Amino acid sequence: MTTKSALEARKIVAKNLSNLLNKHGITQTELARRLKLPEASVRSWVNANKYPRIQNVQKLADYFGVSRSDILEDKSDPSSPRRAFGVVNYPIVGEIKAGPNGIAEKLYEGYSAVLSSDIDRSYEYFWLKVYGDSMIGDGILDGDLALIKQTPEFENDDICAVIVDGEEGTLKHVSKHGSSIVLTASNSAYAPRMFVNEDCNLIKIAGKLVQIKRIYR
Repeated sequence: MTTKSALEARKIVAKNLSNLLNKHGITQTELARRLKLPEASVRSWVNANKYPRIQNVQKLADYFGVSRSDILEDKSDPSSPRRAFGVVNYPIVGEIKAGPNGIAEKLYEGYSAVLSSDIDRSYEYFWLKVYGDSMIGDGILDGDLALIKQTPEFENDDICAVIVDGEEGTLKHVSKHGSSIVLTASNSAYAPRMFVNEDCNLIKIAGKLVQIKRIYR
C-alpha cells in the first residue's frame, strides 16, 4: 500500500492535462486565453510544478467536457472509481491527510461498491475505514466503512470526515457557531473538541457521511 504524494498528484494532473490538450489540438497559450487564466499557471500545471485550485479544475473540466476526476485522477490508479452494472466501486481509505489544496494523501485498502442511485455523480466519493468506538451512539462501529461525499459544505450536526491539523482523519458531528467549530463524538466517553478563532484553521472538512456499510466475516 502506498500513499499518493503531492508531487505524484501534480504529475497526474500534468499527464491528464497534456493528453486533453493533445486530444483537442490546442496549445497551452490557447487554453489560457480561452479560460482567461495566466499562461504561467497553465504552464506550471502541465509541467507538474503546481497543483490547480479546485475552481480552476472545474474550469478545465467544463471546458474539455469531462469530470473533475478526469483532471485529478490517474484512471489506472487504484484510487479511481470503477463503474459497472448499476454500481460504483469506490476506494477504501484507511487514512486521510490534508495539504494546501485539500486532501493530500490517502492510504488505499481496496474497493467497495455502492449503488449508482445512492450517489450524486457531480461529486467524488470514497469509503473511509472507521477506527475506534467514538461514534457508537450513531451505530457506527470499529471496522465499518463510511461512504464520504467529498465536499467542504455541511450543516450543523452533520457527521463529517474531518482532518485536524493536517494529520488526523476522524469521523465526528460538526457544528459551527460564529467563530468556533465543535467536533462531537456520539460516545459520551469522549468530550467534545472546540476550536475557536484562528484554531478553526486547523479543521479541514474532507467530506460528509452518506452511508455506513458493515461487513460480517
